[in-house]
Amino acid sequence: MLKEHFVVKENGKLVPTTAGILLFGKNPHLNITQCEIRADRYIGDSMVEWLDRKDIHGTIFDMIRQTERFLLKNMRTPAKVIGFKTEFRTEYPLEALREAVINALVHRDWHSSNAILIRMFDSHIDILSPGVLLRPLKISEIMKDDYIPKTRNKILVEVLGKLKIMDKRGTGFLRIREAMKKNNLPNPELKEKTGYFAIRFVNPLVHKIPEIDETNLNDRQKRIIEYLKINSKITTKEFVELTKISLKTAKRDLVDLKNRKILKFVGAPKTGYYKFYDPVNDPVNDPVNDPVNVDEGK
Repeated sequence: MLKEHFVVKENGKLVPTTAGILLFGKNPHLNITQCEIRADRYIGDSMVEWLDRKDIHGTIFDMIRQTERFLLKNMRTPAKVIGFKTEFRTEYPLEALREAVINALVHRDWHSSNAILIRMFDSHIDILSPGVLLRPLKISEIMKDDYIPKTRNKILVEVLGKLKIMDKRGTGFLRIREAMKKNNLPNPELKEKTGYFAIRFVNPLVHKIPEIDETNLNDRQKRIIEYLKINSKITTKEFVELTKISLKTAKRDLVDLKNRKILKFVGAPKTGYYKFYDPVNDPVNDPVNDPVNVDEGK
């Protein structure tokens, strides 16, 4: 323990170091109050209302596991049937979020009294770590992969590197960008603000889910609403396959939802699809491609 700098000698006694407490402490936050991740899942894209929240404590290993569970719990996970298999994919690549959380824990300024913050919104996730970059390191250099890694906490980097939880050679941001690219998502945004280093994951594919009164909807129509909360669009053919009903019944249900201004039809009659109606951006339905006026058969 002395050799690895998990403890030091003070006045003839062995005293745990900050790294020792963070790695092996029974309740690290009792001795280091800033050993905490405050995770919040908000409704929409503002911090007015929250859907879920959790104060995460424990060793660094505990906090990584608990944060991963919180992120998974509060991310939409759309499913897609390919052949005879159902494939699931999280809104954001879990490996990218996990890497960002590990970086926040390992490279944060442990002299700061602030906790790590995770803020989940409908269209983005922010992970804020106390402490700005160690100079002369710059964000522009990180984005170009043209930098020499620096850290405040060499012991933590060494331990997690040996356990293969992270790469101590500083390839974390590169792996994050590769994971985002693989999922057809943009590179995360990096910023320094008010004593924090912030990374923002953005998902432009996320669609806004309106508030819908389902009181007078039948069970089939309610299934459409649930389907569209995960998948941004649905065709008549997909609705037929989902509910095992006739084409005539499917069209009737869809047109009824369109007339109620819950759904909007988009595209050409034979190849179009339905999506949630947006009263701001969809003030009227398209009379040319409206399946009320033409036989939308797909």
